[in-house]
Amino acid sequence: MFFVLFIFLEGDGRKMEYNSCGILLTENCNAKCKMCCDSRGRVIGKTLSKEELKLILDNIKECETIDVVGITGGEPMLYPELIEYIFNYDYGRNVGFTIKTNGFWGSDKDKAKKFISRYKTKLKNLSFSYDEFHSEFIQLKNILNIIEIADDLEVNTEIVGCFLQNSVSPGDIINQLGNYAYKTNFAYQPTIRTGAAKTSFKNSQFLKIFDLTKHEPKCAGVIGKTILINPRLEIYPCCSQVIENTILLMGNLAENRLIDVMDNIKYNKVLYTIFTQGFTPFLKFLHNNNIEYPLKLTSTCELCEFLFCDDWFLKLLKEKNYFENSIYSQCYSNSPFGASWLAPKTSDCVYTWYLHFTCSTCCNLDNVWDF
Repeated sequence: MFFVLFIFLEGDGRKMEYNSCGILLTENCNAKCKMCCDSRGRVIGKTLSKEELKLILDNIKECETIDVVGITGGEPMLYPELIEYIFNYDYGRNVGFTIKTNGFWGSDKDKAKKFISRYKTKLKNLSFSYDEFHSEFIQLKNILNIIEIADDLEVNTEIVGCFLQNSVSPGDIINQLGNYAYKTNFAYQPTIRTGAAKTSFKNSQFLKIFDLTKHEPKCAGVIGKTILINPRLEIYPCCSQVIENTILLMGNLAENRLIDVMDNIKYNKVLYTIFTQGFTPFLKFLHNNNIEYPLKLTSTCELCEFLFCDDWFLKLLKEKNYFENSIYSQCYSNSPFGASWLAPKTSDCVYTWYLHFTCSTCCNLDNVWDF
């Protein structure tokens, strides 16, 4: 029995093993971009206290598979003292760090150089958000200042831009970078139809480059293997731009240990399907039940928001006995244990059959899946 368990965790289970943790340090931001994944349209929100941050870091220390901590927001560099606290914490092992920022702090080159110099051996990557939306609030010169400093200190950087149809193109941004384009990486992505972007732009403006009739809908979260903790200490299974706009809330550090949440995710039937099979099994299920779904998307992340914007899809899975039905149980035929072994383990919480780590005290699925 223990041998078989070992095979499961080291085989199929590896696809659900997290090696990085994203900390959404703050909801505050000094920009108010039209495409922001935060639909509240505000630039003032919650920021982690030092006590809350210590709780997060204590939990990360306990999770030995995590060797990268990603710091994001909002705009995390509004709180450099909290970022330094994250860097200087004793994890008991080597941990690298990434920062997602709009680069406003590059306006003071001396302070920027001092910060990067101090932590250059710990910084794995500085990722800047810059496109036509961020340019309304952030001067490109500030980002270029940081890129130049980081290049001299051999710290990796990248610029990530979001784009719409018939608007500023990736090529336009690269041209703005000039020779700095040789000193950094550039990542292109369509603006995802979520959060503020839903109300800011017409549906026809989105670049829907993902065609479900041609492309296999794999989960992008599997690639990064990053679990996310936000300023309310809520834990989500990935760091997608849409994830906080879904009901996929796995727990809260005020009540649950991160290591337990990560372990329980492995036994979550819904997430196991998505992480190991992609969205294809669920889309076939919808098709067989004559339920329409979008065929063209900006990202497969949109499928998560479509399926889990509320509990409609989970109710449908339960109503149709999806995981018990022999037609769909073949999705788990590659598991040494079959579908039944993916059922929830025992716990003091009120667990559901489909979303494993969802107790009524820490998630937004209250009384939906009590068995």
